[in-house]
Amino acid sequence: MGRVPNWHPPRHLAAARRSRTDAREHLVAEWLLAAVAIVLTTVVVVAQMLGGGGEPPPPTPPGPPAAGPTTGPPPAWLAIGGARVAPTAPAGFTPTGPGDQGIALPEVAWCAPGKLYQATLRVRADQPGTLVQVTLLEVAGGRRLAADTVGAVLEDDGWRQVEVAHEGQRPGAALAVEVVLPRGSPRATVQVDGLEVEARPTRRIGSG
Repeated sequence: MGRVPNWHPPRHLAAARRSRTDAREHLVAEWLLAAVAIVLTTVVVVAQMLGGGGEPPPPTPPGPPAAGPTTGPPPAWLAIGGARVAPTAPAGFTPTGPGDQGIALPEVAWCAPGKLYQATLRVRADQPGTLVQVTLLEVAGGRRLAADTVGAVLEDDGWRQVEVAHEGQRPGAALAVEVVLPRGSPRATVQVDGLEVEARPTRRIGSG
């Protein structure tokens, strides 16, 4: 038998085999990378679902500050006898004639028989020797009922505290406060401030 020559594939066939092998290895590497990416993504999602990962949500911005307590408008004093009422605080009036003139504040409280009501306020005038009268009275159906009045002579232009008390007579009647410059007093501008009305039971003395 003759010798069988050694066979070597042509160069172009050998090159084709090497290219097919390289492509197969490259495809396997891509699969491995894709599998690793899937595994990592799964781990991150599971960790977030279990609450063990991820950044905390941003804090909620604070709301507007609570509003502070509001103060209502000053009480509306009414003119008596044609007096000119001061438009700003403190309350006050200026007489426009020689008669009794002043201001009144209606419905400062509601009357109950057997209770003692005490009104306390401060007054001052721009003329020395001014006489003012402060009255705490009951009003019902537009009529003036029981009342108590005190007078005060203002020696200078400083503030003077005045107190007047009244025992309730008619149930449900409105209590009003009046500050009047009576006829004969020097014509002066009068200011009123710090009005307070307090109710308390009257003192009864037993017979025993």
